Amino acid sequence: MTANRPHLLLDEDVHRGAAVALRRRGFDVVTTPEAERLGRSDETQLRYAASQDRCLFSFNRGDFARLHAELLDHGEHHSGIVICWQARVGEVVRALCTLLSTHSAEQLRDRLIWLSVRRK
Repeated sequence: MTANRPHLLLDEDVHRGAAVALRRRGFDVVTTPEAERLGRSDETQLRYAASQDRCLFSFNRGDFARLHAELLDHGEHHSGIVICWQARVGEVVRALCTLLSTHSAEQLRDRLIWLSVRRK
């Protein structure tokens, strides 16, 4: 495990069960509803995650890939974006556990990471 473990913000399209399972495994996770951020734009969510030093996880691949490129093109930064296909909660949790256990917060900063899971 890394010393500076990443913290996560789960986008509103991610099932709450993923947060519960990740917390049981010792990860610091906040959901969009818990942060009172429902219905906000993707850009606003990403900026909020960065302001809280949280990597953002979402199934919204296209929009967050575009935002990642736009921010970096403008010299701006974020705390990491992890995206993947819609998948079963258990598969998502396993893949996120592996990622969060093997990467530090610094290693995720300004990166767009495609999480490898099987599609539903």
